[in-house]
Amino acid sequence: MCAKLMSGSKTNVFFCFFFSLLWAGSLHAAEPIVVKENGGWCWFQGQRAIGWGGNVFFTSISGDDHGDWDAGDLVVTKLDPSSGETTHFRLHAKLQRDDHAVAGLCLLADGRLLAVYGKHGNDHFQRSRITLRPGDLSEWTQEQQFDVGAGYTYSNVYRLPDENDRIFNFHRGRGFNPNCNFSDDGGATWNYGWRLMQRTSADLNDDPRYTGMDGRRPYVCYASNGRDEIHFIATDDHPRAYDNSLYHGYYKAGKLFASDGSGLATPTATGEPLKPRDFTEVFAGAADRVAWASDVEIDTLGNPYVAFSVQVDGAAVRKRRGAGGSDHRYFYGRWDGTRWREHEMAHAGTKLYSGEDDYTGLVALDPQDPNYVVISTNADPVSGTPLVSNADGQRHWELFAGTTTDAGKTWTWTAVTKDSTQDQLRPVIANGVPETRVILWTRGTLKSYTDYHLDIIALASPR
Repeated sequence: MCAKLMSGSKTNVFFCFFFSLLWAGSLHAAEPIVVKENGGWCWFQGQRAIGWGGNVFFTSISGDDHGDWDAGDLVVTKLDPSSGETTHFRLHAKLQRDDHAVAGLCLLADGRLLAVYGKHGNDHFQRSRITLRPGDLSEWTQEQQFDVGAGYTYSNVYRLPDENDRIFNFHRGRGFNPNCNFSDDGGATWNYGWRLMQRTSADLNDDPRYTGMDGRRPYVCYASNGRDEIHFIATDDHPRAYDNSLYHGYYKAGKLFASDGSGLATPTATGEPLKPRDFTEVFAGAADRVAWASDVEIDTLGNPYVAFSVQVDGAAVRKRRGAGGSDHRYFYGRWDGTRWREHEMAHAGTKLYSGEDDYTGLVALDPQDPNYVVISTNADPVSGTPLVSNADGQRHWELFAGTTTDAGKTWTWTAVTKDSTQDQLRPVIANGVPETRVILWTRGTLKSYTDYHLDIIALASPR
């Protein structure tokens, strides 16, 4: 099969690869393949991978100069899971060598694709482009820039058909906090909406859970039911700054709600924003259990399910950046209609690199199956024993698929990758592909969010 690379009017480049689809209903009947050379992503953007018309569209940003891409190139890729054929379009050349600058994707009502993106707080611009035709990446509108009024980071873009197709983009902006912009014309123009939640330096005064380092910004992951609600999970702060708990809430019809449907606020551009702790607590943090959000999805009943990491070894080294992060655990939580039920799921292993002691390999929830996850860990999920590859004698992050039959109390783990010579990191499972489970992840070396040499890998199997 051939993958076609496009960048505006630049000359097309072709390369071919063999893609086997000889499966027999097993996750491992097909081999993982490289579907995008030179790409990475952070996990606070959504959606990064969505399905439409039997294809998967995903976004990535280049970490260095390899594979015909330059460092900082922002790219959208179309993958046909049935053939392995890929098509790429360079949205913005050399935007920023930083995985925080990857785009959030949104399908418009007519099947065209909206991409929203920005730099890692280096300017005030929310940037966006829209495909000219459904399912076709070859032509896009010119880049639009919208000044959000503060340093811009992260893009989380969701369309609500029940609000006349209003599109929301949740981002970090004013006050270094989560805000939203909205569009009522399919992403052609934008307006400022309101601040989702607020955290300031005053919130940290005399708080024993504050470590004295950094602080004053919640971290938020989002998901939508695709009709009328946008759900989110949030921490109090950055985990090196605060012994984080985890909270859940949702937006619907102009209001913010707790998990049980209790109305909390009607957000406005000038109103007093809520605090993270005003929403429903999913997990109570402490010095030896510091949470960070990883993923959230919505089940067919409209109930959210979540995944997050917890650092359990940092109590003795709270103010010594780089000294903690040797023992992380993955947790899973489900709202049962009445209360949150959360359970430790697996050993997550160690931090990815010093200085960001809470960076893990991450968890990916399946948007279409709450009983299935994929994790990245450099420890055995059950025992915590370090994973040392027989191929090179080095410890590596590997992928495991987890299944549960009791709402997350217990899990069965199956290796997706094994004995690797490179790290397997940051999985995501594409939404909107009913018959096929498409897992995407990054493989290679991640030294920091601005220094990485990664390729995007895919594995597809029938559901």
